[in-house]
Amino acid sequence: MGGTMMGPRAEHEERNEVLLKHLEVLDWSISGFARRIAARCQAIGLPYTVSPSTVSRWCKGAIPSAELAAAACHVLSVALHRIVTPESLGWPSDTDLVAAQSLEYQDVAHAVRMLSKLWALDSMRRRSVVKSAFSASVFGPASREALVMPADTVIGGRGPHKVTAADIDLLDEQTRLYGKLDSQHGGGKFRGVFASMMDTHATPMLNGTFSARTGRRLFGSVVDAVLAMASMAYDDQLPGLAQRYDLQAMRLAQAIGDRARITRVHIHQARLAAAQGGREDVLAHARSAVLAADGTPALVRAYACVTEARAWALNGHPDQVISTVKRARDFFSRAQPQAGPFWLEWFDRRELEGQAAWAFAVAGLAEPGVQALKEASVFSSDRTRDTVELLITEAELERLCGNTAEHSALARRASYLSQHLMSRRLTERINRLAAGQPLYDF
Repeated sequence: MGGTMMGPRAEHEERNEVLLKHLEVLDWSISGFARRIAARCQAIGLPYTVSPSTVSRWCKGAIPSAELAAAACHVLSVALHRIVTPESLGWPSDTDLVAAQSLEYQDVAHAVRMLSKLWALDSMRRRSVVKSAFSASVFGPASREALVMPADTVIGGRGPHKVTAADIDLLDEQTRLYGKLDSQHGGGKFRGVFASMMDTHATPMLNGTFSARTGRRLFGSVVDAVLAMASMAYDDQLPGLAQRYDLQAMRLAQAIGDRARITRVHIHQARLAAAQGGREDVLAHARSAVLAADGTPALVRAYACVTEARAWALNGHPDQVISTVKRARDFFSRAQPQAGPFWLEWFDRRELEGQAAWAFAVAGLAEPGVQALKEASVFSSDRTRDTVELLITEAELERLCGNTAEHSALARRASYLSQHLMSRRLTERINRLAAGQPLYDF
């Protein structure tokens, strides 16, 4: 199927000098460019045929469809090592369409298509979709479907790329690597590189050939990577992008019936809602996380419960905070070593008590907050951002106790340690901390 738009301009088309210049710089023939675009379309599942005559018409001034224009610009951007936008070639962009469609919760094919487009746009820092607004209303229906619907009956794929265990191993290793980099440097630094890797490596896999067994592992690995990227986008104060990643990750987790990963998505949404000021939404997402976690490993249930405690704190229910922190600790004590999912390896006793201390501080419970902070401080961490977050909680507790000097000193220390972190969210938190303002976001 072709993808050239022939409109009123067709009768008096002018040569596309910009496109011709790009091909000249790259020393590409028209047939070579067509072959590369066709390979890109095949990799991402676009049903377009791209022949040399198609490209020749573009060079003469014909205009491709928005999807085909995006594929051609991706090929040019990768080869030229700089962003080539459809607009720069006088072509239409599908960015606005992607921004709208990626807020829809449909079938797996839709999720795969949206993720490939989000990765491509994110890797090129296309800010129009990256800055798209957060929409509180879209997640409710998706949440209910994920919680009540059974796993999909058909998981396997039939595409040009044969997916192997080594492919998935590489994806898992990359997710671990970028997660570590994120904890040390912040989500604003490496997300675009991670998105480019996912676009290059994961998109052909999702559109490839795999059995149901391999598909379940593949979808789970992609969910882990996407949720890591969503967390980075949240850290970069891009809630619209984070929400779009979360929605499509939820659909893949639902497809394989993975309640633990569905729990993780709900926890992500609670954090996003907190940053947007929707306290009731925070509680709804946190309670959904607890519901989804039923039957999952104890470590996942501990993570869901401490998130619920934080949600109760935001909503001014100190008694509920105390009881849910207790449940979180009980689940954590029951967790078997190495029994939790790998994406929750970072959730140790230090993190649990640190989050509990935050909940106590926000709920105005100074004494249990200080005790939880002491428990957390016993354990060391090489994750810079987590250390800064703990300092912020400690400063909040000092403010709650009326210790102004200690609060100011801790705020200065948090600011100093966070200097190299590229985290808009953390910078804003520290600025509010220094100004003595309440810190209500997660």
